Amino acid sequence: MSVRGTDNLRCYLREAILPEMLCHPEAPVIPPHGHKSHLNHLKARPERWRRLECIQPIDSSIMDKRVTDWIDTHIPDTSLGCDDTDHSTGESLTIPCPPVFDIPPHVEMRPTDIFRMVPWLDNLPLMTVQRTLHLIYPRSRHWTFSLQDVANKDCNIFQYFAWTLQAESRHAFEEADEETKRDIGRYSIVLAFQPPWILSYQDLKEFADCRSFPPYLISGNAFPTPLEGKDRLWAKLWDTCAERRTPWFIITSYHYWVFGAFSRGWTTAFVSRVYEYDYYSPTIAECLTYWASSALHIRGTWRIPEVAEPFEDIIRPIHIPESNDDEIPEPAPSESNWVGKNSGL
Repeated sequence: MSVRGTDNLRCYLREAILPEMLCHPEAPVIPPHGHKSHLNHLKARPERWRRLECIQPIDSSIMDKRVTDWIDTHIPDTSLGCDDTDHSTGESLTIPCPPVFDIPPHVEMRPTDIFRMVPWLDNLPLMTVQRTLHLIYPRSRHWTFSLQDVANKDCNIFQYFAWTLQAESRHAFEEADEETKRDIGRYSIVLAFQPPWILSYQDLKEFADCRSFPPYLISGNAFPTPLEGKDRLWAKLWDTCAERRTPWFIITSYHYWVFGAFSRGWTTAFVSRVYEYDYYSPTIAECLTYWASSALHIRGTWRIPEVAEPFEDIIRPIHIPESNDDEIPEPAPSESNWVGKNSGL
């Protein structure tokens, strides 16, 4: 008997495990489990205007229970009386879930670069979650996951989708006034992604386990102190979210996923643990549905905690200067024998 995902959407989301994404033989080698890639050369550097100070963990057991409880309460387990596919838009429930649900396998080319990752994300988890939300919450029908096509020197290792209003293009957002940006941004999500040979499990774990961000220090040195890999990723993500006025974020290599959000004043981040692509109870499809619903402030979802932070940080508009993609110069090797101590003076 053929069963559609819409015949029991709750069961479908609970059982729909993402298919494994194998990389092309010509793609760079993925580091062994527990090893960093050492290829995440993001251009982020210390900046005076970046407000992030601390990172707080979201308790994994509490989050898992909240997701599954919310799915049980808000996602129907009876037939919606419609097809898995919206034939007017083409969006559909696409994550295969044999043998119960009759959803055909979705074949994508194995990625060789970040751009070949896009269909794996867009056509599988994101389309499925978008279709789910449009089915159960009519007010979300004007919201969609849209690739933002970042064009800078990090574009080969960092790109992102935005969960945002369909009519809102990146150019239109940039031209909008501050109040409009905030209104759109507070319901939006930045879903950043990097290839698994750039963002390994260990890289993402160090990112999620980080508890503080190094402060900007004004010094007499000609060269800024470089950020560590996990700090550069936090800096890049903060800049991307702050530019869009979007506190909600997800970061993934497809193989691994992390969910989080920034506080009202942008000084504090809240971050989940690392979830594997084939995690169960909750599945990635359930987590994504819950996080997008949280961003839309749907009843019963997660709320960003209030933290003590300067009032001016809450009300002050964020201004990020035009991106300067010039390489950060390296100081010339010192010919001095001085070791930086004054004991011999």
